[in-house]
Amino acid sequence: MSAESDILAGLFTAWTALAEEFVAGAPDVRALYIYASSERGMTVANLYVDQRGSVRHPGRVDGIPGDTARVSRLQDLLTEDLFDAEDALSAAGIPRPTEYRILFDPVTRALDVQLSHDEQYAADDGRSPIRGVEYWLGDRAPTL
Repeated sequence: MSAESDILAGLFTAWTALAEEFVAGAPDVRALYIYASSERGMTVANLYVDQRGSVRHPGRVDGIPGDTARVSRLQDLLTEDLFDAEDALSAAGIPRPTEYRILFDPVTRALDVQLSHDEQYAADDGRSPIRGVEYWLGDRAPTL
């Protein structure tokens, strides 16, 4: 594997482990979505959970604590992992992705990764990385 593949594989392993730990004990979890954006000094990373066919914010998953402190800690850890991977990519002279769309099936262990190296939010057109999951999942995305 290349240095880029190794770094990104480490990131995705860390992210999916965090996601699984966060939802441990929640019933009927079908899929875990991790969305992250990192461009122009703005970074966003969050987990979304398909539970019973409905995609939910991490604080609204049935069967687990969804308090603000726990969700904030999850987001902080996702972001810290992203910064570590970005530092490793930069040190290796590898261009960093600007957007990460990760779909993980906790039953089959299947991982679907979509990366972009193009700036998604550079134009001042009202789009925001905070709403990135909505652009990705469309009607399936949870609303803010």
